Amino acid sequence: MIWNLNAENGKDDINFDEKSFLRGVRLKSILRTALISFGVAAGIFILAFILAFVAPEMMLQDQENRIDSFYPDLIKFSEPNTFALSGESYSVRLFGRQKKYYLFRMLGSKPYPAGTVTVDFDAWGGEQTKGNNTFAVYDTEIGEPSGAYSEISAAAAKGAKEYLVPYAVPKLKFYHPAANCEKIIREFDALENVPPDYLVEMALSFRKPLALDEIKAVMPKDLKIMWGAVSVFKDEDYKNNSYLAERLVGNPYMAGSGGEKECLEELERLGSVPSYHAKNLKRTAQYLKENGFKYYGVVVVGSPDAIIKLSSDQMITGAVLGITAGK
Repeated sequence: MIWNLNAENGKDDINFDEKSFLRGVRLKSILRTALISFGVAAGIFILAFILAFVAPEMMLQDQENRIDSFYPDLIKFSEPNTFALSGESYSVRLFGRQKKYYLFRMLGSKPYPAGTVTVDFDAWGGEQTKGNNTFAVYDTEIGEPSGAYSEISAAAAKGAKEYLVPYAVPKLKFYHPAANCEKIIREFDALENVPPDYLVEMALSFRKPLALDEIKAVMPKDLKIMWGAVSVFKDEDYKNNSYLAERLVGNPYMAGSGGEKECLEELERLGSVPSYHAKNLKRTAQYLKENGFKYYGVVVVGSPDAIIKLSSDQMITGAVLGITAGK
């Protein structure tokens, strides 16, 4: 009797709806699963975004910083009397970017624009130089006044006078004495048409490689030596591969008393920076350590009257006129 009473009381105290309870459990499980799935999807999306955009951007910036750390200095050694200023950069493809550099040449204390160079690179490294193209001007009518009829060609014949785009600045050229040169440009006569109060830039080539002291001994005192083309291969290499004379390596520190030491130290530093040019820079520095500095040409700046005095010097072979400008 007591048991029945308790049973009846239990029915009154416990009002349990099993279906409702199970529905609540299922709803909570679905919500929990949905939240977990959403969190995982959001995490994957964020990770994918980082991998697709943020990480490549950081990698590209690292590569741009690497190129900036050596390329302007590389210009000083490979382009006669030329300096580079860092310009803008812009994306050209997925994981690819280009960096522009503005080139200048110095006449006295004044810079003159000498073209642009663009370095193309990827997020994972590597670089390719674009720009700094040249063109030549040819007279097409023999017997006509010079310049009356002319054409511009991007394919310059050997020995042709070349200009750099986009500013039509004359390209400075040197002739190594061991290389086979079909035609050597000598433009001393052009100096007669330059006003005497102008500054003139000229690339001079020598009949044989000279030490710095030998160069200073033959140069007029009122000429400033701006840059020197250095022999970085053996004579037989230049003889068998004339194109090596076009792969210029120069000393931009000619004016300083310790310029050659500074040049060598800077070449070694540039060779330690990871780049496409590092191997050749290391080889060049090692060659100069073992063989010393010998110059087969220099860039000088001065008055036309001072430079024209060198026209009778038997040591001078090529003479390529560069920028001329009033003081």
